[in-house]
Amino acid sequence: MRSGWWNGTWLVARRALAEGLASRSWRVVTGLMLLAGLAVVVVPRLLGEEATTYRLAVVGEAPEALTRQLDAAGRAADFQVRVLARSDAAAVEATVRDGDADVGLAGSGQGTTVYVGPDRAGPFPSIVAGAVTAGRTAQALVDAGLTPQQIATVQGTEPPRQVVVGRVDDRARAGVGFAVGIVLYIALLITGIGIATTVATEKATRVSEVLLSVLRPSQLLVGTVVGAGLLSLLQIAALAVPAGGSLLLSHRSDVPASAAPDIALAVLWFLLGLAVYAFVFAALAALVDKVTEVNGAIVPVQMLLIGAYLIAVVVTISSPTSPVSVAASLFPLTSPIVMPVRWASGLVPVWQLVASMVLAVATAVLLARFASLVYRRGVVRTGQRVKLREVLGREHAPSPGLVRPTRGQGSGRV
Repeated sequence: MRSGWWNGTWLVARRALAEGLASRSWRVVTGLMLLAGLAVVVVPRLLGEEATTYRLAVVGEAPEALTRQLDAAGRAADFQVRVLARSDAAAVEATVRDGDADVGLAGSGQGTTVYVGPDRAGPFPSIVAGAVTAGRTAQALVDAGLTPQQIATVQGTEPPRQVVVGRVDDRARAGVGFAVGIVLYIALLITGIGIATTVATEKATRVSEVLLSVLRPSQLLVGTVVGAGLLSLLQIAALAVPAGGSLLLSHRSDVPASAAPDIALAVLWFLLGLAVYAFVFAALAALVDKVTEVNGAIVPVQMLLIGAYLIAVVVTISSPTSPVSVAASLFPLTSPIVMPVRWASGLVPVWQLVASMVLAVATAVLLARFASLVYRRGVVRTGQRVKLREVLGREHAPSPGLVRPTRGQGSGRV
């Protein structure tokens, strides 16, 4: 396209951006998203300052060898152990049953018993059992006549190498994918509603007719979409930058390093989703006559977004390789929300990601051409709500007083 077309389009985008930045509602929403981003950083630190503490009930004093092994395990896994002394095995069992201790230990040798609460206290029962077994093994080796050096050699034997051949159970990364799906859904929905409202307002106030006297319909359509997209990117940045910066600077983040590409990919999918949905929002809004009719006009696109969101958070999170998840991640009208969530599972072949993106780009181009046709014919018709089949049937005459831009126009001031 000629530079004049882009110049006129950028003028429209800059105008939409300036009006959005000046809007009180936009600034309030952006401020709330910034606070949410800061809360993601601050709240976990406030709630998670203390290390996990497990309570171990024992008869009398805990053996020194046991406490040494538990302390070593605690330093490695970032937890602490508080030992509760009890008079006998019955008292130990009662302490665990009443919930005052997570694990109880009574007896010695072959008669050792480990009492576990109903919630099983995570991995701690297995850690205690392993420490007890290791102590008994060391004592057996001493009784067999081995020297301390020989015992250290036996206990220092490295375990076999583990190779994961199934699904990687990375709950932290899956949690990031879940959050990405929610943010994408909200961002695309808010952006689409904003675009539709802008188009309907300009049509109802006849501003679009004034703009179309010096601009082409495609310039007005694309410029509006670009301006609204930039406003949404600023809001997403307000939410993501504080959290992302904390992840980069923090050494104790619960978010795995493998999730960083997922977050970057989410931004790309937002742009692809914006290209797919935004033009349809604008085209449907061009059919209404009053701003109050916008909500009803864009219901089909909203239902499509809601359907994609439900598939992502209900089906894909729990079963990323199911036929429904695979199909929805490849289908261009649902892939902008489903594929980022599915990709976070770590089970998506690269070719499926590439194919999904290519299909989304191709669909965005086709929808942009379709939306441009609907927008060009619908935005000039005022006085009543226009039906989609009417604008697709044939070219309609412009409304009275509307001047179509000539072939050489398209770069005037907005």
